[in-house]
Amino acid sequence: MKLITPKNFFTSVLAEAINKNELELFFVEASLIGKELEYNTSAIGLIPSLDLINHRNLFVSSKYAVSFDGMLSNSFFYFHENERRFEKITLRGDVSLNDIILTKILFSERFSSQAEITLDTGNAPTKGKDYLVVGDENYSSWDFKKGISFSDEVSDMLDFPYVNFVFVSPDQNSLNTFHELIGQIDETIEDKIDTILPILNLPDKAKSFIKENLDSLYYQMTSNETEALNELIRLLFYHGIIEDLFDVKFVY
Repeated sequence: MKLITPKNFFTSVLAEAINKNELELFFVEASLIGKELEYNTSAIGLIPSLDLINHRNLFVSSKYAVSFDGMLSNSFFYFHENERRFEKITLRGDVSLNDIILTKILFSERFSSQAEITLDTGNAPTKGKDYLVVGDENYSSWDFKKGISFSDEVSDMLDFPYVNFVFVSPDQNSLNTFHELIGQIDETIEDKIDTILPILNLPDKAKSFIKENLDSLYYQMTSNETEALNELIRLLFYHGIIEDLFDVKFVY
């Protein structure tokens, strides 16, 4: 079975914990995975959760996702000279619809600001800008401990965990098979984390931070996370980003 996933620390941990004899992993930019599933109709994809608004036909796992509710995050804000000016925010890294839309909503709801969002595709960031950095660059090139966890901000706003990525497929049977293969993945990762972390190409301080905050990262979904995903979609409706609410096609 093919699993198409973004390349970041959180998916790397997952990759080391699953049975690779049963799953063939392909790493693709997060924003492109939904499109890949149009051609790989029996594959599983790990897509940014808000991509569902453009791919409503996909079946969605009700058992597994990548969710956060604390300091651990795939994205961090870095404000210039510790000042929150809230005028412009520059996004860089493996940026997805989640990062763009939720940054706008966060600035509007929490900071009463209609911040201008731009993308930075350069090799290095520009000094003097406020950034949202997405992906492993946070843990290799930025002082993430001085950053502000995007996941923490979103989960505080929702009063639910932030469901960052969801497992989906055009084929319901593929998801059922996937569920059988993954099993109790949170327990497996907790048991294996001391052997997984040394394999990853991250600085020691990042590995320590990740291990210390592992209890705020969830791969298994409960009713809390499924409600959190529905709440994210309602949030987009309330802000006029989508014109109608829709039911997520959960596979149980």
